[in-house]
Amino acid sequence: MSKSPYIPPEVKTYIEQYKIEEIIKDAVNTILSQKPTDPYTTFSQYFGKLSTPVIELDDITGLEILNNELKSSIQLIFTVQFKNQKLHFYSPLYFSQSYPEQEIFYDDEQKNMKQAIQEIQKISQQLKGKKSKDQKQVDETLIKYLNEHPNRINVVQQISFSLIPLHAHFMNQSLSKLLCQQFNTQETKTPKLFVNLLQGSKVVSSKCKIYKFLLICEGEGALQKIQNVVNNVKKTIISGKKGEAGLQFYQDGTFICPGDTIPDNLKIIEQAIDVAQLKDQVQLGLVWLAELFYVPEEKKYDLDNPKKLLDADQLIDYYFKLCQEKPIIVYLEDPIHHSDIVGWTKITNKFKESKVKLGSRRLYSNIDKAKKHCEALSLQTNPELTEQQINQLNNERIHIDYIYKPLYEYNTFTELQNHLSYLISKKASLQIIIGDSLVDTEDSYFVDVAFSLPNSNINIGPPIKYEKIIKYNKFLKLSHGCD
Repeated sequence: MSKSPYIPPEVKTYIEQYKIEEIIKDAVNTILSQKPTDPYTTFSQYFGKLSTPVIELDDITGLEILNNELKSSIQLIFTVQFKNQKLHFYSPLYFSQSYPEQEIFYDDEQKNMKQAIQEIQKISQQLKGKKSKDQKQVDETLIKYLNEHPNRINVVQQISFSLIPLHAHFMNQSLSKLLCQQFNTQETKTPKLFVNLLQGSKVVSSKCKIYKFLLICEGEGALQKIQNVVNNVKKTIISGKKGEAGLQFYQDGTFICPGDTIPDNLKIIEQAIDVAQLKDQVQLGLVWLAELFYVPEEKKYDLDNPKKLLDADQLIDYYFKLCQEKPIIVYLEDPIHHSDIVGWTKITNKFKESKVKLGSRRLYSNIDKAKKHCEALSLQTNPELTEQQINQLNNERIHIDYIYKPLYEYNTFTELQNHLSYLISKKASLQIIIGDSLVDTEDSYFVDVAFSLPNSNINIGPPIKYEKIIKYNKFLKLSHGCD
């Protein structure tokens, strides 16, 4: 057909592009081999399958590149079969880590990507022929591989989390809307911003025990308000005795606490907000990560003086007084060690009538832990337990207002979906904070996920580094309905 001299060049190109000759030939061969009583219906079914958009994985390869810190990383290249064509998709996601304790496993020596690329090729063979929409099946294969190769978490993560962006790309769909379908979200709203401002604790050798000071803002112009406060804090730090040398950053762009004490740092932030004339518009959250100053042998807390440890009651009284004196504080995260259930029970009771909300990154960190705190036990559901045991377990349930989850703490997208969907179904009032990755890349996928959830919030570093600006721009686009 296409070889005919009477076929115009543009038609010939069209025939070759969509392999029309091959498709018709295959359709005719199918009819002749089956000899159906109704060949026209068979023809209809054959071409109907071609019109049904199915994206089939054919191959996955890894391209070694440099990340924003000039360290070796990998970009995945997917080859798929779609509408009788082989097409390529370059994943926008990059290898990274989600929190300080997690190591990056690129290869056995952690020097280059060669081993990881070999692992990708092995996984690719196992995924060949699977559909992009079959996330659960793909993830089951990936988890099986991960159980056999536990040091390949980043390879598994990147493949799993790339599937939905891949599907959205070829189906010409909005990524955030496709994610809304995954979480059965009917109505969405712009997430509240929780912006890292000051970094303290022993993690950065700071005398200030607070892990992070957060700026909290929502509504129209939230980003500009945050930017104004950040600029004012920067000016205050530079105007100090050390000048420019006093301006030190954590790896996500957060300022390292300029003050040694909690009051010193609070004063800097309050002044920055006042100068920006944003009182009552920008509020403050304190991430304590109590595990950093918890003394397990004593079951007490070293907040100020190792010789004067505080028990849970004393620590809670300190928190309550601080929040009364500083009404700008509206959020406390992990103020009590996650194993101190008695302490958590006391602090939730203490702040029950307060405007201050409590959150944790540990208590509801997986489905099993979430069930422990979200589901009441009974003799009917747990006949193997005594009434006394059931009462004790029910009394240990902790009700919090916020859960903090970095996106890549999950091995696969299915794990993330199952966990967050469970929490949404069991605690409709629970606010979910989706956190950015600690290692900076241009990957803004976590912003799309946050916009696809009800009661969602975004935790991100200040708008200083280039990588953060990309993510804030994604936030602004989605806020205005652009995707």
